[in-house]
Amino acid sequence: METIHVLKLWFETVQNIAAHNWGFLLLIPVIYALRKIKVRRPRTWDVEETPWDIAETPPDTETLSLEQKKGQRGEDFIAQILYDTVPGEFQVFRNVYIPHGGTTSEIDLVMVHETGIFVFESKNYNGVISGSMDAKNWVHIHPNRKKYLFYNPVRQNRNHIRALSDCLQIPETNFYSYVVFSGRCALERVPENTRSVVITQTPDLAEQLEDTLSELPTLYSAEEVQVIAGRLAPLTDVDAAVKAKHIQDIRNQWESDICPFCGAALVLRRGKYGDFWGCSRYPRCRFTRQV
Repeated sequence: METIHVLKLWFETVQNIAAHNWGFLLLIPVIYALRKIKVRRPRTWDVEETPWDIAETPPDTETLSLEQKKGQRGEDFIAQILYDTVPGEFQVFRNVYIPHGGTTSEIDLVMVHETGIFVFESKNYNGVISGSMDAKNWVHIHPNRKKYLFYNPVRQNRNHIRALSDCLQIPETNFYSYVVFSGRCALERVPENTRSVVITQTPDLAEQLEDTLSELPTLYSAEEVQVIAGRLAPLTDVDAAVKAKHIQDIRNQWESDICPFCGAALVLRRGKYGDFWGCSRYPRCRFTRQV
């Protein structure tokens, strides 16, 4: 009975409104129709954003050019923050090519500071980022809601530090890893920061550095910083042949049907994100590559 009473009241109200303002009733279906129409506005990531990371699957030349430009913007921002924020004696190097295991490792930025050596991995992404400390891949949810996998940047920077430590003959305990995402993305379910591994975003980088540097002891004198910097300088001014070989090594690694981790054959598998190539020695070897 209560329902019938409510319906009667609603019907009487509509009749009263209709008697005074037919235009209001006509406006209701118009508003409803407008809410159903989805106008696609231009989005910056349609042109600028690509899910590819240079440690993952190599794209065509045009995509590589866009990705390089986007990566350089992220590196420019980080370098400027370092010059504006960091106190004491230090030097910054970009695009450092470290020979390691018969190939080369390219490091985005290296800062030689009186408190240690800071290695920065720049990820100029937007969207949502999630992943764990030891997972091989992290998940990048693009603003268009598509999901992509990219190599765990913590592991990636750990490999960079290992290569740089071997090259400079400096213990890994003197290194600090910084994985820096852009302020345009959201970090969800990423590892907590430690003293030696920091995952942050460019808007928070200055504060993170200030907190870290204020607690670290001095390891190197101004003269020692200059000596280490002198050993790094030749590794940034490499010729085009070295850069081309580095890119080709990555292409060979990620286009081969042989597992780059253990040398076994790769087999085609199906996962929740689609088809992928996996090592035939799984679970002993957990290498995967997107199709």
